[in-house]
Amino acid sequence: MPPDNGKSDKDKRKIGNIKKILVFMHPYKMQLLGLFALTALLSIIAMFPPLVTRTLVDDVFTQGKRNLFFGMGCLMVGIPLVSTVCGFIQSLSIAYLGQRFVFDIRCALYRHYLSLSLRFFSKHSVGKLLYRLMGDSGTVQSMLTGQSVGIISDLVVSTFAIVATFAINWRLAILLVLIVAVFVINYNVTIKAIIRASRSQRSAYDRMSGGVQNRLVANMAVKTFGAEGRENETFKVQSDASLYYGKQLGIAGNTFSMNVNLIQALGRSLIYFLGCSMILNETMTYGDVTAFTSYAMQLLGPAVRFSQLISQLQQVSIATERLFEIFDEKPEVVNDPDPIIKPIKGEVDFKHVQFYYEEGKPVINDFSIHVEPGQTVALIGPTGCGKSTILNLLLRFYDITGGELLIDGVNIKKLELHAFRKQFGIVLQESLLFSVSIRENIRFSRPTATNEEIEAAAKVAEIHDFIMTLDKGYDTLVGDFGVELSVGQKQRINIARAICANPAILIMDEATSSLDSDSEQAIQKAMDRVLVGRTSFVVAHRLSTIKNSDQIILLDKGVIQEQGTHDQLMAIPNGRYHDLYTKHMGKGVIEE
Repeated sequence: MPPDNGKSDKDKRKIGNIKKILVFMHPYKMQLLGLFALTALLSIIAMFPPLVTRTLVDDVFTQGKRNLFFGMGCLMVGIPLVSTVCGFIQSLSIAYLGQRFVFDIRCALYRHYLSLSLRFFSKHSVGKLLYRLMGDSGTVQSMLTGQSVGIISDLVVSTFAIVATFAINWRLAILLVLIVAVFVINYNVTIKAIIRASRSQRSAYDRMSGGVQNRLVANMAVKTFGAEGRENETFKVQSDASLYYGKQLGIAGNTFSMNVNLIQALGRSLIYFLGCSMILNETMTYGDVTAFTSYAMQLLGPAVRFSQLISQLQQVSIATERLFEIFDEKPEVVNDPDPIIKPIKGEVDFKHVQFYYEEGKPVINDFSIHVEPGQTVALIGPTGCGKSTILNLLLRFYDITGGELLIDGVNIKKLELHAFRKQFGIVLQESLLFSVSIRENIRFSRPTATNEEIEAAAKVAEIHDFIMTLDKGYDTLVGDFGVELSVGQKQRINIARAICANPAILIMDEATSSLDSDSEQAIQKAMDRVLVGRTSFVVAHRLSTIKNSDQIILLDKGVIQEQGTHDQLMAIPNGRYHDLYTKHMGKGVIEE
């Protein structure tokens, strides 16, 4: 019973995936119906040449009915012409629908990616997700356009061929059906090996692309530690796994195809030999054998093509499963059914907040702070103490697992996500720039920002003067195809982007760690002006940044150890902050 239930569940999933794919095809149902009708017409037209040949052999050449010769000749010329025109229209339609389908499914998948929570992206590599978006969707496209049309054509041809062969000679037709049955047996014997190898190969591709993506992004670390040789070996191992499963798939597929070709060749020879013997026994005419053989090939041809499609069909089935594994992922953080959209002032309350990534392993425990609008909060503590997690909870990238988080007295879960997050400005330690102009990079946080507002933000971030030294100024491209910038220059553009958002709450996670002291001081003075009336949360190691904060929160293992202003914390005898500040005050930074 359990195996049957498992099989039933698997079949249900496949049927469910097919229904989901049909949703993407629904907008083009009229074009598809027209394409299928044209395909059926082409298939019917392809049935006439054997009848024309039969008439020429039996009636014109054998019985001397010359009055039919001209008509048959016109048909022999006209049928290819009509088929060519219809085939051209069919090819254009397939190309158009195929491109539209893959466009729609990729857009839907990318839109779904953007809706998913951070936890999803922490579990899956970028290379793997990119392969699902570009590779698997393309595989499904090939099936649902050209191959599906081919299958319909073959079904029409096969149906007509079976009827025609039984009409010509039912004994040979039964033999033909038995030969087709051998194709089915070959399919059942070899298909499991093809499915297993195909699924394993795609999983190996996922691992390989994810590994390559990670190593290319971290190429500086690879070079710094002289790990090129070791990483090359790692890539070889991953490639070998893909190669192994590729060979397994090739062996299974080639075994399948070899059997198909053998069955076809033996079947054709057997039918032709028996047909010739019937001519000698005068139970069939030359025209009958010629027509029957042609129709037999039209029946065996689809059987061969279907057999050759088996490995592709299985790859499509697996690609569809993999696509809908992603589509079936649900975002963990969702809007309230009746969300509140309102401008926020910046009052923040963490009330006994708890949070864990894995149940039973709390990362944040009983975290409580009250922040007035316009205050600056500095979060300090050793690596892994929960500083960045607090910021993620504040932006509602994750939902808290206990306690309450309020913004302006409203539960954060009640606020409409997009409108809420748009009122934040965020600068991370890692400089993230898009491959567009500097102007568009700064404007990314607020698409409606004017050029004057963009330049004002750049001036605050101390990057305007540098931008003006570039040939194209703010229209200079950055990223893969643009000008090369230093780490500090990239970070200043990131800071300008956050300022341009005109945020109610500003988050800076080690934002100035990549700047030299002079640049940081210049930016800090400008930021002091910008932060008036804005709440800010800062994760920093520089003592100057920490000292001037309205609240300093010292965390360890997700628990607040000390909390207060610089003066209050320094007044605590043998306090941890007091010791840290005293120990590192000469260096200007707190080292973990």
